[in-house]
Amino acid sequence: MAQFTDEQINEIWNKGLQDSKFDPDFVRRDACGAWMIRGRYNDRKSPFGWEVDHIYPESKLKELGVPNELIDNMVNLRPLNWKNNVSKGSDYPHYQSKSKASTFKDSKGKNFDINIDCEDEKEINDEIQQQIEELFKGYRL
Repeated sequence: MAQFTDEQINEIWNKGLQDSKFDPDFVRRDACGAWMIRGRYNDRKSPFGWEVDHIYPESKLKELGVPNELIDNMVNLRPLNWKNNVSKGSDYPHYQSKSKASTFKDSKGKNFDINIDCEDEKEINDEIQQQIEELFKGYRL
């Protein structure tokens, strides 16, 4: 598993989707729409924990002999809620997500933003796929 500097982790975090309800330094959404809390990096005990996802799977790139510095290029990295990262596994460009944001209303009518379990099919968008293809153009993806 790759080790990232604090600067790299901040750059990856900044790729998360902002929501006007929350300070983006503390809360963002991943590409599947699930909430992530900045302080919950690598925390699989939290429903808001997140990890660094290799968009094009690290395991597949290693099989192709791609060097680590290219595998860990910022183009290939993004923040992903840990449940979505686990369910994505080594799938590309289509993958399953297991968590997404939802609003829960309690008996007093107060709203809470939570993550709920789901079974959604996702696909890496075309622009990112093109960037990935360019990054790894010397390898047979």
